[in-house]
Amino acid sequence: MPIRVLIVDDSSFFRRRINEIVTRDPAMEVAGTAANGREAVEKVLELKPDVVTMDVEMPIMNGIEAVREIMSKCPTPIIMFSSLTEEGATATFNALDAGALDFITKNFDDIARNRDEAMDMIRSKIRSIARQKFQANRIARTRYGVTVPTAPPPPPRPASTAPSGDTGSSRSVLGSFRRTSDTVARVSTASSPRPSAFSARSSGQTSQASVLPERQSALSRMRQQLQADAAASAPQTRGGLVPPSKSAREIRELTIASLPKSSGKKYRIVAIGSSTGGPVALQELLTHLPGDFPVPLVIAQHMPGTFTASFAARLDKLCQISVCEAKNGEVLKPGCAYLAPGGQQMYVEVRGVQGMIRIRESEPQMCYRPCVDVTFESVNKSYGGAVLAVILTGMGADGMEGCGILKRSGATVWAQNEETSVIYGMPQAVVNAGHADFVLPISEFAPCIVREVMGR
Repeated sequence: MPIRVLIVDDSSFFRRRINEIVTRDPAMEVAGTAANGREAVEKVLELKPDVVTMDVEMPIMNGIEAVREIMSKCPTPIIMFSSLTEEGATATFNALDAGALDFITKNFDDIARNRDEAMDMIRSKIRSIARQKFQANRIARTRYGVTVPTAPPPPPRPASTAPSGDTGSSRSVLGSFRRTSDTVARVSTASSPRPSAFSARSSGQTSQASVLPERQSALSRMRQQLQADAAASAPQTRGGLVPPSKSAREIRELTIASLPKSSGKKYRIVAIGSSTGGPVALQELLTHLPGDFPVPLVIAQHMPGTFTASFAARLDKLCQISVCEAKNGEVLKPGCAYLAPGGQQMYVEVRGVQGMIRIRESEPQMCYRPCVDVTFESVNKSYGGAVLAVILTGMGADGMEGCGILKRSGATVWAQNEETSVIYGMPQAVVNAGHADFVLPISEFAPCIVREVMGR
């Protein structure tokens, strides 16, 4: 059955262009269109689409109000189209609060010129979000008290039938409380994530949403070696023998009830990476950390440059800790979270005993700006094993290589579980590579981090 898409926008030109983009994919079809939020609600109730693309600013009823009504009446995966402005950023975050699962920036030039990268990114997002009915139902239950079926996400697909590079849609074998001997045995054959853009030298590498040609590089070879290390009983590295990474069978889900006390390890920093679904996940995590949190946090979230300042300011108002958009030369302070500015790369350096932020322009060929792997590599150089690394929901495999490097230095790595991830691409890549110590539901991250770092 094709994915049925409802297109909502007050611009007839934009509705027509999105219609053309969707119908070029034989796996999708347009179920209908709507010119305002009120009409969108009516069409959702009538047509029961698999996914809705929603504009923010519309007459009669805007996109945010429409999201609230749809999620309270007929929970459906929704993607927002947002303008690249500060006002657009604020409205987008309000829509995510209302229950939308993700957003796409509304770049009229790319869409009007029919640029292949933009077209494929839109189709890829729609395909991924359309599979998240389970997440839409979960949001409807928790935010609106809507009683909906509680069927679990679909079971893992055999690797032979998974589309090439479809890391966002392939299901992990480590979904909580669903591990069996036969599914665990398939972990090594699950769909392999594509290489992430880890350095300026890795030109042309693609994410799930890109069609740039892939090129073999030293970094992709390193990724393959890391995956081989995770499967070997006594992996060899340049430094000699190291303990093997945890196998899929050994990784379990962590909750505050199963973490009665801190491990006693001393941490100097918490490093977080996220992408699709990340804004909501980060808000859930950061708002539950205490104001006296004893170490700094650095966050690499895939987000446009016009959005990160607004997002940081929004979090700062909601959180007990301080949250800011990171600035070049800024000194790291305990109880402060530093969000990497969109469109650039964030590095962490240590001068003497003092950590500081370095912001640099990104090489144009890099897929992710900011890139989780880039930030995590710099954190490893500065703090080694005294790091708690966290990988949250996101499309692709960014963060996998960085987590592998951190693990080899003795750092602790936690990944978000499949059930609470909007897209289980990034956490799945880390788990399947054997780098994760535990997987956690998003609601358990803050209390478990407090317990582990502060001993509370």
